[in-house]
Amino acid sequence: MSDNKRNLTKNIAAGAMLVALSGFVPHVTRTARAASASISVTGSFTSGLAMTAGTGLQFGKIVGTAVSGKVTIKTGGGVSTSKGFFNATPKAGSIAFSAGASKKVDITVTGMKTDLTLVATANGGNTGTVTLTDVKVAGPFAVKTYTTADTTDTSVTLTDKTADLAIGGTIAWKDPIPLGAFSETITVTISF
Repeated sequence: MSDNKRNLTKNIAAGAMLVALSGFVPHVTRTARAASASISVTGSFTSGLAMTAGTGLQFGKIVGTAVSGKVTIKTGGGVSTSKGFFNATPKAGSIAFSAGASKKVDITVTGMKTDLTLVATANGGNTGTVTLTDVKVAGPFAVKTYTTADTTDTSVTLTDKTADLAIGGTIAWKDPIPLGAFSETITVTISF
């Protein structure tokens, strides 16, 4: 056999062996390629309630005719008085509110002090004691009365979710007849 034939036979055998062995060669695995991006997630929860103070509760100018008495400003604007009279027209207060989607809310009144401080007027010095005994709140629900002893919310069911709250209240005085001006700030809170 010639050398060329022997080399060819070797080459063919070697090639056959490579083909036969190629079944045992592991497949090459590819590394996965990926891209990513981060985005922010934002948002907020709001109360759905909005309130705006309107007119303050105005008791006007009162002349006491006895050493004790009281004056009530009704939420509808009327006046009830004992042992005194007015020489200036009083007015109920008001607060505009929008309850959003809420139907049942709680109302709280805070800031009522037992004794209101009297400030001297041009008529003379301040005497006597004046007390804000209660605050009345009316709106699309029955009138609610709050006193200085109240510490809890009053739950109400609204018939109209956007309306004005009417604010009334009662002051009382005792010996001696008071003389002087008073001012007090209360806070009306609605929550659900």
